[in-house]
Amino acid sequence: MRRGSRALTALTALVVAVLLGGCSSSDADEVRAYWQDYCGKLGTWQEARNSVDAFPKRPGRPADGGAGALAPTVISAAQTLDAEGHDEDSARVLDDTVAAVTGADVMAEGRVVSSCDRAGFETLVK
Repeated sequence: MRRGSRALTALTALVVAVLLGGCSSSDADEVRAYWQDYCGKLGTWQEARNSVDAFPKRPGRPADGGAGALAPTVISAAQTLDAEGHDEDSARVLDDTVAAVTGADVMAEGRVVSSCDRAGFETLVK
């Protein structure tokens, strides 16, 4: 009887280890890194876009402060987040990002900034 009890305890410990292994902290760290990358790129795009409003245009400078050139990198980060983020916010970030960086949709931009806030990266965005 004692031997069966040990086997059951070992089997239970194995099952618990397997179940907990599926939710490892490295997965959470990876998702956090995707959010940090995305929010950082979004913030850089916002700075470039905002620089146009703050300073007069100078010869040789892009008319949009370089924001147009940064848009594809923000969209690429949103695509990665959409594929790897695994939460409700990351599922709609891609559509909102495209609307914000290519269509000047201020409501969509507000939603992605709020998503960055909820992810803990409020200091990276404006």
